[in-house]
Amino acid sequence: MKIKGQEYEINRDNAVVSKWDNIYCGLLKRILIYGEYVENRTGIPTYSVDTALFTIDLEKDGYPLLESKKVNIKNAISELLWIYQAQSNDVSWLHDRGNKIWDEWEIDQDGIYRIYEASGEYDPDKQVPVMDLDGNVMHDEDGNVIYTGGVNKPSTCNKTIKSAKYFGKEYAGTIGTAYGWINNKFKRPQYVLDKLKNDPRDRRMVISMWQDEYLKTAVLPSCVWSSTWKVSNGRLNAIVNQRSCDVPLGLPFNVSQYACLLEMFAKVSGYKPGKLTFSIMDAHVYDNQVDKVKLQLERFERMKTWERKISSMTDKQLEEQYNAMLRLKEKLSKINADDEKIVEWKRDIDEEIMIFELMVTKEKPILKLANYDNFFDYSNEVNNDSEYLKENMTGNKDIKVLKYKSAPFLKMPVAQ
Repeated sequence: MKIKGQEYEINRDNAVVSKWDNIYCGLLKRILIYGEYVENRTGIPTYSVDTALFTIDLEKDGYPLLESKKVNIKNAISELLWIYQAQSNDVSWLHDRGNKIWDEWEIDQDGIYRIYEASGEYDPDKQVPVMDLDGNVMHDEDGNVIYTGGVNKPSTCNKTIKSAKYFGKEYAGTIGTAYGWINNKFKRPQYVLDKLKNDPRDRRMVISMWQDEYLKTAVLPSCVWSSTWKVSNGRLNAIVNQRSCDVPLGLPFNVSQYACLLEMFAKVSGYKPGKLTFSIMDAHVYDNQVDKVKLQLERFERMKTWERKISSMTDKQLEEQYNAMLRLKEKLSKINADDEKIVEWKRDIDEEIMIFELMVTKEKPILKLANYDNFFDYSNEVNNDSEYLKENMTGNKDIKVLKYKSAPFLKMPVAQ
């Protein structure tokens, strides 16, 4: 079959919806149908469910990368290495690798962490009192309340300040005492790596990034806060515990990251990758993400439909259906109308063709790791050259993701 000028042989083993997409989209459906509508600290309500639990067998099910929407695996892997290898809280480390996902939680150069309104009319003149780490209003030497305005930087452009907390100038440019900072202080990743090599029956292989003493000085206390590791029958398994999960934004990152971490730990320790289990207490979708979530679920259902059709139809029948869709697209393109129904038909056929092309051309994504026996020998540098990223989407010469295809990226709002 010819797709966009290139010949493809339909591989029905690949033309299936991955186990991870089935799990993930099933969770999204559960949240939209059964989620409780609740207020929270961000000011953006969520649809929330409790106790989401799922397991992926990495050896059997393959590397879990969503195909119902694109995942920025480059940023996911560099964030993983920032937390577990560099063990840093310095946001500039991420910037050096083209990663800006933590900009919203970076403490400003004056030592103040500023939170901004998610929406509403921009007010550049608004001032808010600065709070200390105990939630008390701060005063200057004369007893006057200390106020501050917003800071104009790319991540907060045209957003109105909502509140401000003083961490101290020693924390400027960081996210405070969270994530990599905790790993660096307590060296729990190093403990687990040592035990995997020297005492694999140890039952204390736990990495915890939830330390009460340092919660106050963490801008965002770790959401994925612990992992527990076990070797069984020559395979490395892990349970990951997550207190809170922004499912549209965070979970695709988290799962691909911890799958990569498990495979890296297994590689350097001489084990096969085993089962990765996620336990999430509060799994939620923010109210302003719902429209994009519904679009992803619509694409997922199209993928399921084409999975069934591809498994039951001949190559000739599939080619005939594809050509019929292309003819309909051409016919609709000649209709210059603002009629909502026509616009909807055009969008619908575009989506249908896109999903069909994905299903008949996609392969199973592969995580390919360099051969090291030391986790800290893996490169954490990123090659951001666009041509390099076409071949290897991580941009990392030692940690490669190959053959990844997906539906287009869906930009989701960030809740600070």
